[in-house]
Amino acid sequence: MAHPLSSYGAPLVALVIMFGLPSSSMAQEANATLQTPDRQLTFDFPEMHVGVAEYDEGPTGTTVFYFPDSVKAAVDARGGAPGTVNAAALMNNYDRKMMEAVVFSGGSWYGLSAVTGVANAIKERKAEEGNPDFIAGVVGAIINDFRWRKMSRVTPDDVLGQEAFAAAKPGWFPLGARGAGRFAMQGYVVAQQSDTDISAHWPHSGQGGAFRQIGQTKVGVFTVVNSFGAIVDRDGRVVRCARNELKSDCPLISESLGALIQEAEDDAETKGPTANTTVTLVVTNRKMPIADLQRLAKQVHGSMSRAIQPFATGGDGDVLYAVTTDQVDDADLSPRALGVVVSELAWDAVLASVPDLPPVPVESTSPSREMDSVVGDYEFNGPAMLAIRIEGGKLVARYGGASQMYFSVPVHELIPAEGDLFIVDRPARDVIRFDRVGDHVTGLTMNPGPWAMKAEKVE
Repeated sequence: MAHPLSSYGAPLVALVIMFGLPSSSMAQEANATLQTPDRQLTFDFPEMHVGVAEYDEGPTGTTVFYFPDSVKAAVDARGGAPGTVNAAALMNNYDRKMMEAVVFSGGSWYGLSAVTGVANAIKERKAEEGNPDFIAGVVGAIINDFRWRKMSRVTPDDVLGQEAFAAAKPGWFPLGARGAGRFAMQGYVVAQQSDTDISAHWPHSGQGGAFRQIGQTKVGVFTVVNSFGAIVDRDGRVVRCARNELKSDCPLISESLGALIQEAEDDAETKGPTANTTVTLVVTNRKMPIADLQRLAKQVHGSMSRAIQPFATGGDGDVLYAVTTDQVDDADLSPRALGVVVSELAWDAVLASVPDLPPVPVESTSPSREMDSVVGDYEFNGPAMLAIRIEGGKLVARYGGASQMYFSVPVHELIPAEGDLFIVDRPARDVIRFDRVGDHVTGLTMNPGPWAMKAEKVE
């Protein structure tokens, strides 16, 4: 696998488990949410509708690009672990508009069901419009936000795909930890070189977009970055090298890649679903034969190796779809020049995927409430539980269950912060908030914010 469980210091499945797993631990119980994004890209391209839906219980999500009047489409797939739907249909190079939607989703291979959910939603809409025989052309690709990262095993499904489609509207694209990028991460190549805590140096990413109009030609690039490689700025420096804090001393990517060359290759990363993938969509209104569209897909996808380094490794499943509404001629912009413009936009889109971080809580000398009130067992939406205890006068957490990156040893001290916030005593400085109804503690939330995971207090 791309990230063996032992990478976090000790085999996580071997942690001391103080309690049995809940009988419902493998059931998926989730409700779709549509949240107002903190950041979004706006643009003038009414021929494309964008929709997102998320399961906060994951957290995970799906992003849909819907083209009511169909598009001509091409695909370029790289890396050793792609997960796609209908990509093969585009490899036959049919020179006609035959696709109605592109879907990106979390959940690894399980998330591919969101793609068929979108297809079913289009089927129903076309039937309502008087065309019950319509067959929707839908392609999709997934990222793996499933294992090694979080306690929940909730994944996007048919219902979430339909919810994302129902929310689709023109002229917007949420940036950062939204939609399919809700729990995306990048830069493991840098994190794995840490000699303290790998997860602390493994940053979140998300989905990014960029749009430009030159004359009558409109082009946009939309990407979900979940890469083994690190996001790199135009000066060659790693953009983010810590999960929960902004650092001004991130290394040059040349330094990290130089260190990587000295390490032994982990050949296990190509033996199954891996934790890495970048999925991308290029959209234009430019009239072009399918051969030129295919060449544009290859050129832009290749250019992304500047923004993400390394790119398209054996442990990545990188896929780029290129589509055109085939509306305008533009003799002043050659296909080669168009490729250069879109390649630069792709770099902008990757940079825009880097999410904002929640504020870091301030440590306190003592908890603001009695610690006894939070002691108990807490069950996540998945095969995982957390036991909160008082040991030696300090509040501690004991974890048991599925592999994840927040707890690596049997006992972790919880450092008091303001209110009901506590900081896990690890280099990553993850936050736990105890949730109350009145004075009664009903549950806890790991890392309040876009990557929150909730657990209910159980008897």
